Amino acid sequence: MLGLQILFAALLITRISVSIGARVGLVDGPSARKQHQGQVPLTGGIAVFTTLVFGVFVLGIAPYTYSMLVIACAVFLIGVFDDFRHISAGARLLLEFASGILLATFGNIAITNVGNLLALGDIPLLLMTIPLSALAVAGLSNAFNMIDGIDGLAASTISLPLLVLYLLAAQAGHPMANTLLLMLIPLAVFLLFNLGPNNRLLPKMFLGDAGSVTLGFLVTASLVFFSQGDNALIKPVTALWLVTLPLMDMLATMLRRYRRGQSLVKADRSHLHHTLLDRGLGRRLTLILLIGYATLCAAVGVLLEELPEYLSLLCYFLLFCAHCWYVVNADRIGRPETSR
Repeated sequence: MLGLQILFAALLITRISVSIGARVGLVDGPSARKQHQGQVPLTGGIAVFTTLVFGVFVLGIAPYTYSMLVIACAVFLIGVFDDFRHISAGARLLLEFASGILLATFGNIAITNVGNLLALGDIPLLLMTIPLSALAVAGLSNAFNMIDGIDGLAASTISLPLLVLYLLAAQAGHPMANTLLLMLIPLAVFLLFNLGPNNRLLPKMFLGDAGSVTLGFLVTASLVFFSQGDNALIKPVTALWLVTLPLMDMLATMLRRYRRGQSLVKADRSHLHHTLLDRGLGRRLTLILLIGYATLCAAVGVLLEELPEYLSLLCYFLLFCAHCWYVVNADRIGRPETSR
């Protein structure tokens, strides 16, 4: 019953937000990097977050902490402003880091222990708790923002860790399972509009920075909340596996730009999904392959919960090296050598 209430609210709010976005000019047009057609409303994030607020204050679904919700509201408003006025990448990163500091202090959700990563016992962070928590928020928020390059990719990679956490929380009877459901259902509705037929009933919409950055913040808060202390459902290292694709894509892309002597934060077509598209794969096939890859990594991470954390981290590091090698050398792989 609760799920149906969230679904109905999400459908109504999402459809209204599309119309409002078109009317107020909150739209995204085609460019050299963006090859969609027409002016597409950037109101997907607004719809998802509005549904979240509706669920908290109308349906009575409690957030992890109400102070976290206040911080998320601030992140959301900055994201909406960014969609209208375009904040510089450096300023956005600084604001994301600040939101992470607030989450770890005012929001009471922080990484206090990273587990047995060195085979020497659990590693408490102590004085590093706040900066590492802030780095996690800034890193993942930026990662989800950077991967938002083809229809459905950012929302799907955001939904994946939330879905895994929801399944684990529901199985364990965790009281915060409904909070995860409150984020998952509007994301599914957004994907229906984003990947749908683009007609009068289900017009196309994009997530926008208000969506990718805010949801990146909420995903990070979720991963931290469910990997620390009494609320833990996963080991801290498993959280890395649940966000493998956006995290590795961000780091590998920045490495590729560095190798080329380019700006690390300037948008271009050097992401993994661009590489696959340039090799002739269609957008839907690229989406399916990348989501399959992300899902496989998440499944491996959950299975590795049975092993010591340092072995899980070692496997993750090996995968990271392989991922980076492919992205950095993508320009040469599969292309015939020119004759001398």
